[in-house]
Amino acid sequence: MKVLAKGGLAVALSMLAVGALGGGARADETIKLGLSVPLSGVGAIWGKGGDWMCKKATQEIREAGGVRVGGKVYNFECLAYDNKYNAADGTRVAQTLLNRDNVKFIGCAIGTVPIEALQSLSEREGVLVFNTSWGTNTKGPKHPLSFTILNTPFEIMPAMVKYITGTYPQAKTIVLLNANDASGRENETITRPMWEKAGIKILASDFYERGTTEFQPIAQRLASFKPDIIDLSSVPPADAGRLFKELDLLGFKGVKISDNGTGARDLVATGGSAVDGVYMGAAMTFGGPDITEHQRKLNDEALASLGESLNTIDVGCYDAVYALKAAMEKTQSIVPTAVAAALPSVRFPTFYGGETGFGGKAFYGSDQQMILPVFITQIESGKLVEKARIDLQGN
Repeated sequence: MKVLAKGGLAVALSMLAVGALGGGARADETIKLGLSVPLSGVGAIWGKGGDWMCKKATQEIREAGGVRVGGKVYNFECLAYDNKYNAADGTRVAQTLLNRDNVKFIGCAIGTVPIEALQSLSEREGVLVFNTSWGTNTKGPKHPLSFTILNTPFEIMPAMVKYITGTYPQAKTIVLLNANDASGRENETITRPMWEKAGIKILASDFYERGTTEFQPIAQRLASFKPDIIDLSSVPPADAGRLFKELDLLGFKGVKISDNGTGARDLVATGGSAVDGVYMGAAMTFGGPDITEHQRKLNDEALASLGESLNTIDVGCYDAVYALKAAMEKTQSIVPTAVAAALPSVRFPTFYGGETGFGGKAFYGSDQQMILPVFITQIESGKLVEKARIDLQGN
């Protein structure tokens, strides 16, 4: 991973420039960034990490001089609420953020179902939303105030399918498992044709209820098809670990995939040694020679604070803050509609190194998908190992 060398110098100079302000910008005003994220339950690691990274980005921006618009200095404040990864709490959080806290910018929203609940209010009320939805129906020309800050199956799965079929040319059959909700059903409609196009036969495509605690019957059904590959497509990591453990007890020795796996901890915690060999599409590693000092520092801090390495969902919540700063300073406005109109044309620093922007118009109808690298990783002896990195460019 390469980082623009001049970036560190620019930050250093900015910090010197505001040294008289006590090492950070004394803001004329504070802009609240609402977060609708899971802080409890199976998705808690994503919500807590997203909140942590949002706060890190706002701290860095404050220390580098803040956001300068119209002769004023603005700082950001992250305001997180627990959407518990469901529609009811997603609606409650949306109403709290928009009606009680009067936020105009959602810095990070996690979970397709709660995101849809939020979006039903945010677009109507002129609130800009950065989200991690895997669904296609949360962006596009009909949703001009919504921007996706995480790779979706449309970005991840072509890379995953190509890697798996190239690495295991003898594998010819697969079973899929998704959560039985809007996110899982849409994910199934996306991933199924990609495997089929690659010549992999779908033996079964099942759904399970979120909140399930007994996974042996599900694992038994999946294993009964004797597939070469099992893809736990939209299953959260903790549940995926339990399923892989049951599959291991049943003697499954095929290829194991967790498309939305974001790290080793939750999988290992629930699956033990049974998750060795699992491939993931939403995780990144921090042990290689290309990792920058900044990336390693933040990851070490996250490990100490959260007990888990940073993942691509967390990073999205960090990058969103820098995207917002860039668009505000370009337009010299803090009006959400004006900021949203500028986002497709701005470039901004990304945690992954260098700069990025938004693309996807050729596919989604508008440039609302953040352009990010895709990582294929695998768990080996309980640790995460990077197998491939694909840098996506443009559309």
